[in-house]
Amino acid sequence: MRSLKLILSATLIFSATVSAYSDFRIRFAKGRTSATVSGKVSTGGRVCYMAGARPGQNFTATVSSRSGNVQIFESGETTYSYVVEMGGDQSVCVDNIGRATTYTLTVSIK
Repeated sequence: MRSLKLILSATLIFSATVSAYSDFRIRFAKGRTSATVSGKVSTGGRVCYMAGARPGQNFTATVSSRSGNVQIFESGETTYSYVVEMGGDQSVCVDNIGRATTYTLTVSIK
């Protein structure tokens, strides 16, 4: 019985962790090549997004915040750009290196 409780507890903790770090899908309006989302990121937190792209397309993400303490991934940069090599979902994360703040993220796929 004790083993079952331990397994259930571990499963619940794992489930909560997975849902806390799930990606949000960025949806583009019909005929648009960019989309902007806004949100809030906690102190030292990370919020991730994904968007579908085809090989050869240019993926660009730009983030800004009132505090100036957000960046793309852990790069220290506020703009991230690359040519998509493998089609499918592309991921971009907003990392906060300061106190909780709001941010705006613009993703462009052309």
